[in-house]
Amino acid sequence: MDEHPVIRFTRDLMVVSDLDQATAGAFVRTVYQEGMHDGEQRVIVELHRRDRMIEELERELARLRAEEPGGG
Repeated sequence: MDEHPVIRFTRDLMVVSDLDQATAGAFVRTVYQEGMHDGEQRVIVELHRRDRMIEELERELARLRAEEPGGG
């Protein structure tokens, strides 16, 4: 199994800074959690957008079917 990004980035941050493990780890966890939250919010927005588009397409399809000869 691959190393978790928080562990990897904590170690990388410690290499390029003079932060101790606890401080570097706290910073990386905060950034990681904020990124996860932002990503989740973006997915939710996209799912709502997709659902609205599906509803619009279904209404348009129903309208077109109703206009067909013998439809409805």
